[in-house]
Amino acid sequence: MANIDYKDKNNYTKTRLRNRKYLTSAHIKYIAMFTMFLSHLAQTGFLYDLGPDYWAIADIFVFLGRISMPIFCFFTVQAVIYTSNIKKYFMRMFIFALISEIPFDLTIHESLFYTDSQNVIFTLLIGALAIYFIDLLLKRDINLFIRIIGIILISVLFMLLASILQTDYEFMGVLAIILIYLAKDSKFLTALAIIIGFAFEFAIGGYRIAVSYGFVYLSVPLIMLYNGQRGKQNKWAFYIFYPAHLLIIYFLKLLFI
Repeated sequence: MANIDYKDKNNYTKTRLRNRKYLTSAHIKYIAMFTMFLSHLAQTGFLYDLGPDYWAIADIFVFLGRISMPIFCFFTVQAVIYTSNIKKYFMRMFIFALISEIPFDLTIHESLFYTDSQNVIFTLLIGALAIYFIDLLLKRDINLFIRIIGIILISVLFMLLASILQTDYEFMGVLAIILIYLAKDSKFLTALAIIIGFAFEFAIGGYRIAVSYGFVYLSVPLIMLYNGQRGKQNKWAFYIFYPAHLLIIYFLKLLFI
């Protein structure tokens, strides 16, 4: 691995991301938020509960929504690399994970407090913490064997934490973030990391065409088109969108189901 200080914004821009074209992070994030909203209209049971006439479109929305998680994992890695204040970034994620938990429980589990499942921002936070500590490890002047052992131990620790807390995607989401981080120096390896990291999607059942969870890989061309630029966006957009879209769906269920 090249000795590049990825905390240096200019140095980072000169590497892999500089040569990407077409889409800013804003474009890709908005696509991810939109498809997440479509997916949750179905996965919360709203569209399915409207009756058989809506099942086909509900299936399509679920499949399209698969592209959102790899995108959010990718930009979590970008944030840890890119942010000027990592402590504020972690605190922001933690606060909005807490804020989002009641909307998540109400909409997904139809309960004000549901302790057996936590929202996806907790998953992203745990993954971000994992790669932060891996990044610190890789910056130390230690031999390759110790680095490998350290990466494995850190990965297992944070994957175990996600499983214990039963966050959305559990250890699989954390593993995907770690793989994307380790592949950050190559577009090809980034694509491969997403393909490997989200292979578990094919094992998810509960819908009539489970194999179509392979739509998750539509995220790859979007990420490959990333040009390394922020675009026009507000850093609070996703944090506000996540609990807000869950509450919107919750009230839709109250009104129409």
